Amino acid sequence: MHSETGTLDAVEPFKFRKSLAFIGGFGPMSGQQEVDGDAITKAIMVDGQVVVFRVKEGKGAKLEYKLFSSEPISDKAAKEVGARIAFFLSLDDEVEQFYSIAREKDPKFYPLVESAWGLHHVKFLTFLEIACWALINQRIQRPIALRIKRSLTEKFGGSLEVEGKLYWAFPDGVRLKGASSSQLQETTRNQRITRRFLSLTSSLGELDEVYLRTAPFEKAKARLESVHGIGEWSSQFILFRGLGRMGKLQPLHTRRLGEAIEGVYGSAKPLKEVNDTYGDWAGYWQLYLWASTMPGFRRP
Repeated sequence: MHSETGTLDAVEPFKFRKSLAFIGGFGPMSGQQEVDGDAITKAIMVDGQVVVFRVKEGKGAKLEYKLFSSEPISDKAAKEVGARIAFFLSLDDEVEQFYSIAREKDPKFYPLVESAWGLHHVKFLTFLEIACWALINQRIQRPIALRIKRSLTEKFGGSLEVEGKLYWAFPDGVRLKGASSSQLQETTRNQRITRRFLSLTSSLGELDEVYLRTAPFEKAKARLESVHGIGEWSSQFILFRGLGRMGKLQPLHTRRLGEAIEGVYGSAKPLKEVNDTYGDWAGYWQLYLWASTMPGFRRP
């Protein structure tokens, strides 16, 4: 077993245990990592190589991580995984700006900020993972969607045993692009999802993640919607939960979020009002509402 270590800095306020609580309450990630005390252990595939990373709290706002692989970990791979961990946990987000807006302009909401203080946006680990989840999780029961995702991981991804525990990494683009129609059909057992996956894999060359993170929102959204099966809702979900596009809140509300909004404000909350109040931080307003519905977060 080969290993490397490193540290990452988070912009304060940041509380890693809030990130772990969010992961524990987020259904699409269930069973895909081990959360033990103040640490998370999870696998990722980098250029076909499976790397398991363990992240734990360090001193102050630092996180310490250790990488494991059955092959030597190149400097390039180690750097890529470190950057992916930082993006996955949104360590650079300056949430104090969001807190200031809530404190000054939204006093009914501010108690939710206090209850989740230090939570940074926890994203899906990779763009391909959230894109596939968005294609799977449409008009389908959650247990079936999770089964398909797990089958996709076990068929085209990779695994590594670390300290007696087996960790599975979601496939990278090269692995998934090499999947045939019959292999995908056998894995998903769903012709509609198979067609969507084939459209996604054939479009990967045009779905540059840096572009999708930084391009004007509507252009990034249009690029995603060129994939069969990615529509209005799915593109917004990918941009928000996978790529950290937290401004210009879109209508992603579920019944659970609607109930949370009514619990805070006593009635519905127009999206225009939220966007006008929070601007580039509107997505964090929704994220903290979402967190308030999870078992690991105590409603004030």
